Amino acid sequence: MSLRCSVPECGDDPSSWNHTIPRLEDGSFAKCLRYGTFSNISGTNDSCSAELFDSSSELECDSFVYLETHSIVKEFNLACQDWKRTLVGTVHNAGFFVSIPLTGLISDKFGRKLAVVFACVANGVFGLIRALSVNYNMFVVFEFLEPAFGGGVYTACFVLALELVGPKGRVFVSLLFNTMFILGGVTVTLLSLWLQNWRYLLFIIYTPAVFVFVYMWMLTESFRWFFSKGRYEEGLNVLNKAERMNNVVVPKEHYDQIEKHAVKQRDARKCENMATNQSSFKQILTSSMIWKRVFIVSFLWTCSTLVYYGLSINAIELSGNSYLNYIVVIVIEAPANVCKLILLDRFGRKKVIASAFFLTALILINYGFVPAGTWSLVFYLGGKFFITLAYNSLYVFAAEVFPTNYRTTLLALCSTIGRVGSAVAPQTPLLARIYENLPTMVFGIMASLSGVLVLTLPETNNLKLPDSLKDAQDLDKKPEIQEEHLDSKTRL
Repeated sequence: MSLRCSVPECGDDPSSWNHTIPRLEDGSFAKCLRYGTFSNISGTNDSCSAELFDSSSELECDSFVYLETHSIVKEFNLACQDWKRTLVGTVHNAGFFVSIPLTGLISDKFGRKLAVVFACVANGVFGLIRALSVNYNMFVVFEFLEPAFGGGVYTACFVLALELVGPKGRVFVSLLFNTMFILGGVTVTLLSLWLQNWRYLLFIIYTPAVFVFVYMWMLTESFRWFFSKGRYEEGLNVLNKAERMNNVVVPKEHYDQIEKHAVKQRDARKCENMATNQSSFKQILTSSMIWKRVFIVSFLWTCSTLVYYGLSINAIELSGNSYLNYIVVIVIEAPANVCKLILLDRFGRKKVIASAFFLTALILINYGFVPAGTWSLVFYLGGKFFITLAYNSLYVFAAEVFPTNYRTTLLALCSTIGRVGSAVAPQTPLLARIYENLPTMVFGIMASLSGVLVLTLPETNNLKLPDSLKDAQDLDKKPEIQEEHLDSKTRL
C-alpha cells in the first residue's frame, strides 16, 4: 500500500500492524483506520503491547505514513481524501472542453500550423508552471489550464497530417500517431518509475514543448486548408515543395486538375450559398445531416474515452506492480493499431469499428464472472485491445464524415463533448466500492450502445474527403451512386 495509518505508540514497526490496524475483507491492511486504545489498562511499560489496543474500536487516522516519498499525495497531505485525488484527473480532462473547440477555431480560421504550435507551446508553459506548485489548489488550477489551452494539440496535428495524404494513406498516418502515443506513454511511465519525483518528471516532459514555436518556420501548412480559403497559389506551392522534398516529378496537368477541382469546389459553395441565401457557416448550423453526425460521433467519442481511459486508470488496481500493469495496458494498444491498419481499408470503417465495440462489450461484461488470475488479466487486456481499435479508428472515421472547411471545428466539437467520458473516467474506481466489477460492466454497456450507433453512419472507405456540405451529404447515398459521383471528380 502507498500509505498507512500512523500509530505513534508503535513507531514504524510492521510487526505491530496485526494488532494496531484493521484488516479488510481481502486480507489487506486498512489505509485509513486504526484500532483505538484502552485507557484503563496499566501494569505494562510497552506502549505498543497488543493488550493496549481495542480491536472492537476502529478510529479514523489523524496522521499517516507515506510510502511514496515524492508524490502529490504526500506533499499536499491528501492521504485518504479520495475525492481530491480523483478530482485531479477530472479537472485535467475538463480542460479539454475549452481547448479542443478553441484549437479547432484557430485551425479552421488561421491555419493548421498555427493551431499546432499554439497548443503545444501552451502545454509546455502551463505544464512547467504546474511543476512549481506550492499547494494543492495551485496544482489543480494549472492542471486545468494546461489542457485548457494545449489539449487540442493531438486533434490539430491529426487533421494536419490527414489532409496531407490521399485516401490510402490516412490509416497509415493514424497508425504513426498512435504508435508515437504508445511510445510516449511507456516513456513517461518508465521516467516516473526511475525519477520517483513528480516535479522532475513534469520538468522533463514539458520543457521540449516550449521550443515547438520554431515549427512556425519549419512546418508545412495544409494545402487543403489553403484551397478551402481560396488561396490556391499558396496551396500549389505546398505541393511543389512536397514534390522537391520527395524528389519526384508530378505532371503539370495534375496540378491543373487540382486547381480546377479547387475552383469548382469554391464555385459549388458559392452556388450553395446563393441558392439558400446562407453562408457556409449558416448552412452547417442548419444542416440536420451535420447535427445528426455530430450527435452520433460525440456519443461514440464519449463512450470511447470513458472506456479507454477508465480501463487505463483502473489498471493500477490490478494485482502486481502498478507501473508494469500500466505499461502492459498501454503496450496492448500496439497490436490493436496494427489490426486497424490491416482491417480498416480491407473491410471498411463501419464493420471494423462496430465489431470492435461489440467485442469490447462482450469481454468487459463477462470480465466480472472470470476468477481472478491469468484469465482475468487476459480479459482485461482484451477489452483494452478492442476499445483501442475502436477509439483510434474513430479518429479516422470522424474526420472523413465532415467537410473540409469546417472539419477541424466539427471534429473538435465532437471531441469536446466526448471529453465528458474522460472527465468521468477518473471517478470510475469509486464504483468498485459499490460492486467490485461494476466499472467494467458499465464500460461494457456503453460499448454495446456505441456498436449500434456506428451502423447509422455512412461508409467512407476509399472515398475522397468531402470538401463541401454537398460532398458530405453525398456520403449518405447508396454505394453505387457514390462511385459514379466520385468517378467524375479528381481524387486528391
